[in-house]
Amino acid sequence: MEKVDDLTREKLREWQMRRLEIKDRIQSHPEQTLELSRVLDLMDDEHAQILSEAQMIRVEEVTDAPAPTAQAVPPACTLQLNVAAQNAEDLRRLLDMAVFELQQQINAMASGTDSPAHCGGMSGSLGEYRFELGSQDPA
Repeated sequence: MEKVDDLTREKLREWQMRRLEIKDRIQSHPEQTLELSRVLDLMDDEHAQILSEAQMIRVEEVTDAPAPTAQAVPPACTLQLNVAAQNAEDLRRLLDMAVFELQQQINAMASGTDSPAHCGGMSGSLGEYRFELGSQDPA
């Protein structure tokens, strides 16, 4: 996994250097702004592809790992969380908000004053998140 991370970091460094060069060219040659902006748009797709490839490799490594042993006791609580954002910073912010809301729901579950199933979510300019928190035992 370390080799994958190093390779991804190297690709991202190269990508950043090329992007900076293009931004410098835009500043020094304003007449080329339109065509260089298109190149930057294509580079955004390339950036997403680099990150996607790195994620796919990580998923394959996890999939190839030996399966964990079966649990003797079924889990008492379950969580499903979906978060979607346009960039990493928005994803971090949404995740922080989701965790805060989840902590409140978990506290409500622990107090036993609420139902065993909890759903929540938010949608806005950052993106969206949805979660489903379940409990076999409401107490």
